[in-house]
Amino acid sequence: MLAWKKEFEFGIDVIDNQHKKLIEIGSGLFELVNDDTKDDYYDEIVAMLRELEDYTVTHFKDEEALFDAVDYMGSMAHKFEHKLFVKKLEGYMTDLEGIDSNQKETLLELLNFVADWLVLHIVKTDREYVPLLLATQN
Repeated sequence: MLAWKKEFEFGIDVIDNQHKKLIEIGSGLFELVNDDTKDDYYDEIVAMLRELEDYTVTHFKDEEALFDAVDYMGSMAHKFEHKLFVKKLEGYMTDLEGIDSNQKETLLELLNFVADWLVLHIVKTDREYVPLLLATQN
């Protein structure tokens, strides 16, 4: 479901590599959704949430530093989208009991949220700052 596509590539190595890692984490969620080998996925769900939260915080910090360095005009709105994403992940982490009691539903919801957000954010929102970054690199 989640795989790296050429349309995600910006030609900015640090961002492309981080986006690839985020897609990889999302792919792990997809694998868990389709894994019917056991009844309890709680530990895996929580571990993936933590990894996703930790990695997005790092990625967002790096990305924001890059576009702040070139005075990207869309910075405020872009940062707000990042905060909303992190808040959504934090919301999952504050309801660990809910995750435990609805594991498959949580996985599906989380996968849909992450997949939609990553694809839309990378293809649309992130792409908006790319020309400015590329222009300043030359």
